[in-house]
Amino acid sequence: MTLYRDFDGSTIQVERWGASNAAAERNLKEALRDRITQAGGGDEITRESRVQDLAEHWWAEFSKLGRSPGTLRLYRDRLDNQVIPALGKLRIRELTTAAVNRHIRSVTDRNGAAVAKAVRTVLSNMCGHACRLDAMTINPCREVAPVKPKVKNPPRALTAAEVNQLRASLTYDDAALRQELPDIVDAMLATSLRIAEVLAIQWPDLDLDAATIKTGNVVVRIKGEGLQIKSDPTSKVNARTLLLPQWGVELFRRRWASRVAPTCDYDPVFMSSVRTLKDPDNAHTQLREAFDRMAYDWLVPHHLRKTAATTLDKEGLSAREIADQLGHAKTSMTLDSYMGRKVINPRAAAALEVLAP
Repeated sequence: MTLYRDFDGSTIQVERWGASNAAAERNLKEALRDRITQAGGGDEITRESRVQDLAEHWWAEFSKLGRSPGTLRLYRDRLDNQVIPALGKLRIRELTTAAVNRHIRSVTDRNGAAVAKAVRTVLSNMCGHACRLDAMTINPCREVAPVKPKVKNPPRALTAAEVNQLRASLTYDDAALRQELPDIVDAMLATSLRIAEVLAIQWPDLDLDAATIKTGNVVVRIKGEGLQIKSDPTSKVNARTLLLPQWGVELFRRRWASRVAPTCDYDPVFMSSVRTLKDPDNAHTQLREAFDRMAYDWLVPHHLRKTAATTLDKEGLSAREIADQLGHAKTSMTLDSYMGRKVINPRAAAALEVLAP
């Protein structure tokens, strides 16, 4: 028998019997272990556990929290590619601030600031989980030096003339035509959607008579399941209905006229060469390669979304209207990251005329 202080602070006597002294002691230890587990103590993760065991223990809980597929994929990739290979064999007690700081610096040098920030977030979540299990007393990630990304250039957008030049250049590119890139570019401009959202558009989402499109889904690759169309369970803003410009309606009417049956369970407007969902990563690479061939070395697919946002701004729409079109919960995101800056603005000069001497 022994005295055991329970999680509510009370001290109780626990006793067990056995055929021998050793057997009775084993039975007592098992009873104490079971009591800890039932009370939520979780003795499976301790200071002596490996970091890789902590990672999987945290992931089992985190993956059930209803995060978006993109977030789950990002964090799982960081676990598999940076955290577990480099730190997995350490004991939890060895995962100090210095150890985490060295690892973050190494990831920054090798993979860049964006990956390093994601790794730091994953490690911080893991260590917070360890603190909740009493395997750590403090989160060592709190004092890690901040990751400083490269200075970002101001948001840049294409002018109307550049958009038309881009369209013309794509029509002379055989690879771009095979990959349906001209229509994908026009769909991104007509809807202001991200590339993964455009590739998730299915024919039932469109009402061409009303010139509307329902959006809020993305194409994501689920490990072990392949490409799927998923909604973001963490956002209610993205699920919305947009009104299409007339030229956008004509784009989708033309595609409907040449529509072929898919070979997958979905009915997407844009398909791969084997008539399944088109991978956003592949489409992004194809667009970048096409832009490079046209000497648009600064242009990435996301600039098309920024071009649409900047056009709406020039036409006098409010920040709230543009944020609703883009699916942003906060107008600050729209203003800071999606509207072209350093653009010559004649309205500013006209407004300053009132100060004339």
